Amino acid sequence: MITSCDEAVARLRALPGLSCCARPLNVLPLLRTGCLSAVVSVEGPDAGWADEFGASFHALEPERGVRDHTSAGAGVHAVLRAIACTSGEGEDAGPGAGAAGGGWRGRELALLPYSAMKAEWRTALGALGARLLEPPSHVALPMLGDKRAQRAWLRSVGAATPPDAVVPALDHRELRRRFGSPYVVQTPVGSSGKGTHLVVDEADLPPIRRVGGGPWLVSGYVEGVAVNLHVLVSADSTVRVLRPSVQLTRIEGVGAPFGAYSGCDFAAPALLSPLALARAGASARRVGEALAALGYRGLFGADFVLDGERPLLLELNCRMQGSTWLLGELELAEHALPSALRHVLELYGHATGGEPRTDAAGAVQLVVRHTGAPVRVAAAPGGGLHRLKDGRLRYCGAGFGLLECGPDDCVLLQLPSPGTVLLPGVPLARVVARHPLTTPDGTALTAPGRRLVDALRAGFVLEPLDEPVGSAVPCASR
Repeated sequence: MITSCDEAVARLRALPGLSCCARPLNVLPLLRTGCLSAVVSVEGPDAGWADEFGASFHALEPERGVRDHTSAGAGVHAVLRAIACTSGEGEDAGPGAGAAGGGWRGRELALLPYSAMKAEWRTALGALGARLLEPPSHVALPMLGDKRAQRAWLRSVGAATPPDAVVPALDHRELRRRFGSPYVVQTPVGSSGKGTHLVVDEADLPPIRRVGGGPWLVSGYVEGVAVNLHVLVSADSTVRVLRPSVQLTRIEGVGAPFGAYSGCDFAAPALLSPLALARAGASARRVGEALAALGYRGLFGADFVLDGERPLLLELNCRMQGSTWLLGELELAEHALPSALRHVLELYGHATGGEPRTDAAGAVQLVVRHTGAPVRVAAAPGGGLHRLKDGRLRYCGAGFGLLECGPDDCVLLQLPSPGTVLLPGVPLARVVARHPLTTPDGTALTAPGRRLVDALRAGFVLEPLDEPVGSAVPCASR
């Protein structure tokens, strides 16, 4: 039983670690503890990360010069193909390579997963000559990858969910009669809000149909506070419910469409109904026990909406989440074993001990997105630690996450480099702070939050494009 951070780090450092993810920020606790040797991602690291964490970073965005909506799966595969094109006999000239790492051929790498390894990644790594040590496979749980099947399974294990139906065709009149207006339409597969649509009238349906055919999951819309819970299923089948956070959603001024992830607030649950949170925790625990009985191990996230004091479970995210890294920052500050490390260890069959804290804590992240037509970044604020003064963001020094952030500061992350092309809806930056940026329900900016977002946007100079956005740079030109 592993109970301390030192013991966990010693175990994970025994082999060089590899992580494949959308952005390096997602695995920050693994980087901070020196458990990663290489990161393959879509977005690149912020300035200074390679030197700070001693890892090699290989990313798609710096090579293409475009920030778009490429999925982690397609992006990581493209990076691995590019490394294969530019690597000689053990020479590492891959995209975004950091100072550390060396060649790929002959390397033995332990997968420290953000999410499940995809077959094409495994094939590409094999072609590079690297030997990949993977966690034991989970038993097949098909209901976790299909929202339609998942919703029915959640009810079967006793979780309360919104009213829903699986429909082969989208008939607005019939769906409005059944679920009221607005209602929610979801494609079977999607994450971070992709494939989730709010339907108000008939005109909202054609774009949904164009994306793909049904059957779709249609649900009644519940307007309440969105709450997320991390749950850890241990190798010994113990289920632990971790800190809750309020999901930031429907915020005017940050550029997020309906359902898109806009961040989280780990302090805001202190202002919610204790009874509603307790009920959400009990529901998440029941689901975790059902997953444990099926052989699931590691972290999963449970997304709830609070209908008064009644929590309704919307869906599960069976992986580390976009908020796991921030939870890990809190845990590192408290000298606790970060949940991200526990997730990896549990997947490899090493049970971890210790009861997590569930109290509220000051940790906020807010995603601010680009709106409008495609543009090129002519100038952007620098990443790192900042303080708002006289309506402007003033750089105060290096900052990689919450640990460097003081009570009145913020840290800017995921900033595009000058010259990068931005497509509509992509993140401009992620703002990290210890103080609230939104109202307690997570749906509107506070006055200080508004001033911070305005100052952030004012720091960008964005130029219209005079040519169409190109596709990925072909391998031969890299």
